[in-house]
Amino acid sequence: MNVTGLASAPLVIATDPVGVYLLDLLAEGGGGGGAVSREALVTGALDRLDTTEEAVTSRLASMVDAGFAMRVEGGGAEPAWRGCTHDELAAAFDSVVDVLRALDEAGDSEQATDAVAAIDAAWATRSTAEARRAVAEAFRLSPAGRRHARRVAEGTLGLPFGHPRPEGV
Repeated sequence: MNVTGLASAPLVIATDPVGVYLLDLLAEGGGGGGAVSREALVTGALDRLDTTEEAVTSRLASMVDAGFAMRVEGGGAEPAWRGCTHDELAAAFDSVVDVLRALDEAGDSEQATDAVAAIDAAWATRSTAEARRAVAEAFRLSPAGRRHARRVAEGTLGLPFGHPRPEGV
């Protein structure tokens, strides 16, 4: 699994309800353990989440770029972790922890704390339990949720204190 590229890409995916739900759909593999069509990915996310087709296709593209998914013919995708060892898969998800640790070590504990809450909110959003979805919505409306959304929109998520992204990264 190739998880090179932007250090924060796995964090963006892990804190985005669309990213988390696409991971679910890819893991299910279209019911047969294989690739999932673009239509099934988009429809599945639109049926469960308050999102747009553009947001789904954009997040899927970032998942391909980050090495979490592979494109297949017809615009669909399959999980990049198929055939990976447990250690390879763990290393990919450890990259999220590494970004959080680096933020904390740089003194940006606010961003690290916000990101942990955003991960919980992303997983809660994909839940069918209304109570979990309400907690996720409360996070999005909170100051921490707004700070997190701003960082994602600015492309500074994972950069201590929002320092600009270096050229070529």
